[in-house]
Amino acid sequence: MITASFRHIAGIGGLRERQLWFSGVRSWDDVGEGELLSPRLDGKLREGVAQSRERLAAGDVEYFARVLPQTEHWRLLPQVIDGAAFIDIEAAADAITVIGVLDARGIVSLSPAEFLERARGWSALVTFNGAAFDLPILRRALPHWTPPAVHVDLKHVYQRLRDKGGLKEVEKRADFFRPPHLARLSGADAVALWHAQKAGDRRALQRLVEYNLYDVFHLRPLAELGYNRLLQRTGMPARPLPVTDRGAMLYDVTKAVAAALRLR
Repeated sequence: MITASFRHIAGIGGLRERQLWFSGVRSWDDVGEGELLSPRLDGKLREGVAQSRERLAAGDVEYFARVLPQTEHWRLLPQVIDGAAFIDIEAAADAITVIGVLDARGIVSLSPAEFLERARGWSALVTFNGAAFDLPILRRALPHWTPPAVHVDLKHVYQRLRDKGGLKEVEKRADFFRPPHLARLSGADAVALWHAQKAGDRRALQRLVEYNLYDVFHLRPLAELGYNRLLQRTGMPARPLPVTDRGAMLYDVTKAVAAALRLR
């Protein structure tokens, strides 16, 4: 939980935060009287904890998104995950071809117009390499869209865990399965599939949507696994997240592919 975090408070960096944890100050509730770090920092710490309590009680997750470095937004996952959108886009020549979304309403393939309608009320975005790819393209295509303040980019999470590479490589190391007909596809193949479906190949469209939705489908359990591994790596004294059962979601992917084909 965010109540175990102090990194967002002015003057408290990673080293000071770990110093607090190791000295027994494992949450905001443990910030009492007496010297904790230094006379100068203790005043900032107590003031920051008081403000954090107020913002959390008000449900102001955007406050924590603003004061935390973007690479630390993973800490907010317990607060936002149930209202988050896990998104992945495919693009050809910087034009969006497919948008896959998993949110509280289920998993779905959307057009840009449908995406705007669906995006209302999301508490956060979770992507893989979205800061460099998905979000810039979405902003250019949808200039009136304002993304949620919280964005967890799983590429950064897994790089921090020294688990480098693209989404497919991270999936393999997590023992996540893809059907054989999707396992070897790449972003370049997605572009080729898009051009094939524009020429009238319905099977190419099906393969493209299915490929995209498998990317989306894996983002939530990867986010939960990444969060839990970062808890261990950093020593952050917070409870791990339960990891979503992928098997229970497979039928939803099949339904979403069928629905996307009916609408195109």
